Amino acid sequence: MSTVPTSGHAFWQHGGVAYLEQAFLLEDDVVQAVMQHLESDGWSIESFALAHQHGDDIVATRAGQRLIVEAKGAGSSKSGTKRFGQPFTRNQVGSHVSVAIHRSLKVWSSGVATAAMAFPDNAHHRALVAPVQPALTQLGILVFWVGPGGSVSTSSGGSET
Repeated sequence: MSTVPTSGHAFWQHGGVAYLEQAFLLEDDVVQAVMQHLESDGWSIESFALAHQHGDDIVATRAGQRLIVEAKGAGSSKSGTKRFGQPFTRNQVGSHVSVAIHRSLKVWSSGVATAAMAFPDNAHHRALVAPVQPALTQLGILVFWVGPGGSVSTSSGGSET
C-alpha cells in the first residue's frame, strides 16, 4: 500500500485499486460542513465565502438571530504556494486561530451578530483553543469542530445551534 498526499488528499493503492482519501480538512471543507450543520438546524445561509473569496466565511440567520462564522482549515489549498497540499505547521495553526479569535471578538464587540469560529477537530486546533475556551464561553462565542467525515460538534457559551 502506498500513499501520496496532494492538495489535502491522499491517494493510496490496495490490491491494484487506487483510492482517494482526505488527509486533512481544507477551509472550504470546514465551511461546507458547518453550512450543512447550520441548515439542518434551521439556519438560513445568507452568504458565504470560500478560501479564495473575500467576505465573512459564513453569515446565517434564524428567527431574528444573525451568526457570523470565521472558518479555518488544516492545510493549504492555494496552488503555487510552498505549502500547497500540506498540513499547516503548529505555528501556522496558531496564527490562524489568533486571526479567527480576533475576527470573532470584532463581531462580538460590534453587537451585530453572534460570533463563531470553525476549525478542523484535531489536536493542534483543540490545544490552541482550549486555554481561551472559558473566555469564549463567557462571551457566548461559538466554536464549531469539524471531524474528518464532516461531522460537526459545538462548544458554546450561549445558545447551542
